[in-house]
Amino acid sequence: MKKIVLFCVLSTVFISFTVFNKNHFSELVNEKLKNYALINAPEKIYIHTDKPYYALDESIWYTGYLVNGITHQKTTKSWVLHVELINNKDSIVAKRKLFTNNISVAGDFKIEKDWQTGNYLLRAYTNYMRNGNPDYFFQKEISILGTDKENDSLKTNTTLTNIKTEPVAVTKPDLNFYPEGGYLIENIRSKIAVKVKNNIYSKTELKGVITDNKNHVVSEFKTADFGLGTFTLSPEPNKTYTATLNVNGVEYTYKLPKALPNGYALSVINSGNYLLIDAKSTAINKLSASYLVVHQRGKLIYSKYESENKKEYSIKLPVKELKDGVAHVTLFDANGNPVCERLTFVTNPENKTTVDIAKDKEVINKRKQIKVNIDVKDNNGKNLPSHLSMSVRDLSAFPYNTRSKNIKTWLLLNSDLRGEIEDPGYFFEKENEPRRHYLLDLVMQTHGWRRFTWKDLLHNNKNHNEFSPEKGITISGTTKFLKKPYSATTTQTRLTFFGKSVAQEPIQATDANGRFSYGPFIFFDSVQTIIESRLTNFKSDSPRDRKVLILLDNKEEKSPEVTRNIILKNDIDSDKQLENFLKMSEYIKKINFEFDQQTQRLEEVTIIANKKDELSKRKQEMNDRTDYGYANNRIDLETDYSYGGETIFDLLSTVPGVNAYNDSISIRGSTGSPVVLLDNFPIDVEFLTTLQATEVSFIDVLKGADAAMYAGSGNGVIAVYSKTGNISTTRNVKRKPGIIDFAAQGFYNAREFYAPDHMYGFEELAKADVRTTLHWEPKIRITENGGQEISFFSSDSEGDYLIEVEGISETGIPLHAISTFSVN
Repeated sequence: MKKIVLFCVLSTVFISFTVFNKNHFSELVNEKLKNYALINAPEKIYIHTDKPYYALDESIWYTGYLVNGITHQKTTKSWVLHVELINNKDSIVAKRKLFTNNISVAGDFKIEKDWQTGNYLLRAYTNYMRNGNPDYFFQKEISILGTDKENDSLKTNTTLTNIKTEPVAVTKPDLNFYPEGGYLIENIRSKIAVKVKNNIYSKTELKGVITDNKNHVVSEFKTADFGLGTFTLSPEPNKTYTATLNVNGVEYTYKLPKALPNGYALSVINSGNYLLIDAKSTAINKLSASYLVVHQRGKLIYSKYESENKKEYSIKLPVKELKDGVAHVTLFDANGNPVCERLTFVTNPENKTTVDIAKDKEVINKRKQIKVNIDVKDNNGKNLPSHLSMSVRDLSAFPYNTRSKNIKTWLLLNSDLRGEIEDPGYFFEKENEPRRHYLLDLVMQTHGWRRFTWKDLLHNNKNHNEFSPEKGITISGTTKFLKKPYSATTTQTRLTFFGKSVAQEPIQATDANGRFSYGPFIFFDSVQTIIESRLTNFKSDSPRDRKVLILLDNKEEKSPEVTRNIILKNDIDSDKQLENFLKMSEYIKKINFEFDQQTQRLEEVTIIANKKDELSKRKQEMNDRTDYGYANNRIDLETDYSYGGETIFDLLSTVPGVNAYNDSISIRGSTGSPVVLLDNFPIDVEFLTTLQATEVSFIDVLKGADAAMYAGSGNGVIAVYSKTGNISTTRNVKRKPGIIDFAAQGFYNAREFYAPDHMYGFEELAKADVRTTLHWEPKIRITENGGQEISFFSSDSEGDYLIEVEGISETGIPLHAISTFSVN
């Protein structure tokens, strides 16, 4: 019987980790964490690019990874990923809408020759992520470099080179103190982390002493890598403490935080296999009615309500059931206030994985094929199903820093901690090294958890999210009476796709507000589409039944505001590194020009003849939507923002020769009302009162001979074109009574990475082959049956090449590995 009781106790502590109780506050905490993990779980994105910086006229190849922010497994919410490239003026220069229902998706951006060089922002998010802080979006700095003097400013830009010029001799170290748990308490020995924030001291060993107000030395410390260090102190009543540093013969002093006479203390020792948690209190009620919570990324690990009047207790938690990453320990007092917090980093030995990059050769000749087999093994040596991507690049152009950022450092550190984590790759380079464990624990003490605050989690009763998760493309809109009263009305609607085959959706009745919505759909590129509507049913042949106007929604939502608080900075360490890349880019540009000189000369004539600036493209876009082409009197609301939020009648009154008042319109010199068109479809002038100016793309006013193509146009024509025709979901809308047809725009389908095939590529024989990205493989699938073999050719460039693999297992383990080979 005793064995059974013991087994039950061990099961409770070491497996479920949760102590349930009926305390109201503890139930509130548990319920909120449960809802956060199961219902409101955040999403995370990571973008793996083929290289860290680019030249003009190159392509950015990337793979996006979209996961549940808690488990790091496949998310059950969003299947749509928005990726944007933003210049240094916060203007979006390119954007992609990608579909994935299986963790990863490939994408690309073409860098145009006429773009400005400089630092761009690669941003990725889901629609659901817009409900939270935009700092949770994935944001990565991408440097685009030219091959001329335009880059002179970049070579000395400190955001690229990380070069600091502040002199050591005159700069006081910015020394900060972080008592474990949050506060110093009299008569309780505490571990205090220190951090020097000045970049110039981050790699310099500084030594200091702690003295009391009687000038007695009570402790010593020294800072190591990253300006981190630690010491212990047991504050005595009525004493104050000072830290003293001596730097280059100059003495600096710092006051330590004042110790509280009574309070709570929390310490955590991470032994690797266990978390040893000690809670102490010198408050009047000691630890009575306190509540201890341990969660990992919002998932509850352990909770303990203390019903006894204890001064302290200890807990030993095994980590074998946990994911790798940050664990968050919080102690609440009897009033439900968080009085102590401590972060610790979990490295579960059970999660150890091996990414094997097996090459058939370590050294190959120029223009020869190399075969690489990629496999992932778990801690037991079994194949681990995973999603990966691989980049192969020239090390002379892109020297690799083992401390740089990758998917592992982003998902496990940067995305969950406040502030910038310097050289995060260092902490995973040699995972079993004690010094790295020691420094990583100090990082936990000196950075706060940034995903949520307890106040917001426990007391924010917001039940509705403004932005819903996207599963695909929706086509929605409103149906209205074509005649008075022009109001929205319930109708029957039907949607049909004309792709490789005809696909028709079931007939759908609109609601009381005339609203309809079809989807979500999954398709790529564009598909010709029609939507029909009838006032009663589709069996009726009565012309009256078609007196319906169909208005599609403008699905081009405004992109979120650009913020730059949390950005993965570029890994450019020196001017020499930039110089090598620029020389190679210039050489590639030269040999391509020499080989294609004649072709380029012929193409140049065509390019010059057809090159359009943005205004010309916009004019052509508008002309394509009309049946008459160009109009002399035109209001373009999408390029001229001076019109603001006026009504359509206000807009028309600004056109010379047009009189618009209330709900009547006339053109000077005419004797009656003009013909009014909406997207080339005739409507009553009064119908314009039902439209918002924000729905309009442009308005044309046709007079005389320009209007002659329309029957009854002796008094002119007012042609209104909605924004529906110029959005990412639909374009070129044509209207007839009770029907519209348009090309529905699908998801972006990534281009295929091109590299010469020197086995069969005869056209390449006379052309030099020099590439900074030798190969890009955006989707590698590891299954239970094994890995995947990838082959590619070397170029004409001798030297060393880096193979970098990033990705994530289906169990939520981020993966990163590198290997090298040589070409001679």
